[in-house]
Amino acid sequence: MVDLAQFRRHVKDKSPAFIPLFQNTKRYEVIWGGAGSGKSHIVARRYLYRLLKESDVLHNILIIRKVDRTIKRSVFTLMRNLITRWKLTSEFHINLTDKTITYKPNGSQFMFSGLDDVEKLKSIEGVTSIWCEEATELTQEDFEQLDLRLRGEHGCLKQITLTMNPISEQHWIKKIFFDDPMDGVFTLHTTYLDNAFIDAEYKMVMKNKKKTNPRYYNIYALGNWGTAEGLIFPNVEHRLIRPEEIKGLECVQGLDFGYTNDPTAFNQTYVDIKARRLFVYDGFYEKGMSNAKIADAIKKMEAHRHKTVADNSEPKSIDYIQTKSVRIEGAAKGKDSVSSGIDFLCEFEIIVNAHLVEFMTEFNNYSWALDKNGKPTNKPVDDFNHFIDSLRYALEGTMKRSRIDYRALL
Repeated sequence: MVDLAQFRRHVKDKSPAFIPLFQNTKRYEVIWGGAGSGKSHIVARRYLYRLLKESDVLHNILIIRKVDRTIKRSVFTLMRNLITRWKLTSEFHINLTDKTITYKPNGSQFMFSGLDDVEKLKSIEGVTSIWCEEATELTQEDFEQLDLRLRGEHGCLKQITLTMNPISEQHWIKKIFFDDPMDGVFTLHTTYLDNAFIDAEYKMVMKNKKKTNPRYYNIYALGNWGTAEGLIFPNVEHRLIRPEEIKGLECVQGLDFGYTNDPTAFNQTYVDIKARRLFVYDGFYEKGMSNAKIADAIKKMEAHRHKTVADNSEPKSIDYIQTKSVRIEGAAKGKDSVSSGIDFLCEFEIIVNAHLVEFMTEFNNYSWALDKNGKPTNKPVDDFNHFIDSLRYALEGTMKRSRIDYRALL
């Protein structure tokens, strides 16, 4: 059994910036700031600490992300590893199928769910606290529904914890927790400099971002709210796309290859050329995908029937995927394909389906490079562009036809 007093001393000595979190008794707490600050690890430890210390309470702690498929490789794994590190494995029952972790001595639980797993959420009762990881992925309606679920007398402090890196200053979280905060709000800002366990190399990487990508440094290193200034696509809408909205529209698909350091990005997009609207309906975004796995993922989505336009720098990969009955061809990239593709995409209103959170991360960060005087250039930063490259490939044929139609009018 872990020594809880020793754990409190450890926080005080090694992570003093987080001491106020352990003292907070307000209902809403927003733990925000830069990447690498350790905020998710500390919140996981705080909730495990509470479950162990409050042994007279039957806890049902709900841990949420927007999309269910992101749970296992993030907060679920984080909590499992923490239990192992604290040598508590024998004290817990871990259900990989239901994504629950149960404390055997009293039946208290950690329950993990995505907000897209509606039926599971409906069945959860007696919630004692909620942790929303990557809270900027959530809509305000998501939060309101979770807030209503946290009710009743359970003999303990009921709290909703939001952990996040800030993105757009227009985000609803900034409006209701910072600009004109509700009653009962506690906020705590931290950066990688507050994490005693960050290695020197990571600090160097963060400092380098100040030169190579100032927007990234401001948001992900310093943990400041991002502005729309410098963004290439500042007005993208992120919401649920209803099937009737895309009925009868042309389907286009694009694929950008990645593997170890970069993700493979695939998108299925529907084009309303008359209304100048793009519906980014489905896709995937994942590192470590072999060509076989890419082909399987496309076929699982039943997207193999539509043509996919892929990065032409990997002809062997394209040839292999073709052998798996997937319609795929290389993009006809030219010298100005990036700039012309961006210009064409900027002609459209873009709607991204609610579950495609990684795609929105790119839109929220894809920005113009700055010159030596800090002024935006006409070239994008070579970062946060894997999905956006796949979207350019997908629209390649549409762009060609649009140019032909335009010339016919001259």
